Amino acid sequence: MSAGSIFRPDRIPSLSRLPKELGREERSCERCGRRTEHIFYRVPKKVMLLYVNDHPENLHATCVACARSTILTGEERERILGSSRGS
Repeated sequence: MSAGSIFRPDRIPSLSRLPKELGREERSCERCGRRTEHIFYRVPKKVMLLYVNDHPENLHATCVACARSTILTGEERERILGSSRGS
């Protein structure tokens, strides 16, 4: 059995595949029930061989206390995406 390296440079994803942080905001967490800071980020979706940034479930909010994510939709999604485009 050969002891191969765990780190393989050929397996590092391109930057287009990584979630992009859009901002942070204090809000009530649906999962843990506390008011904590949440990180908003855009998650790309793999479609065939491409990663697409614009899709209906691309905006997530992650609670810094419990580390659980929620998919943002509707007006809240539009508000966050609108404020990130304006900056």
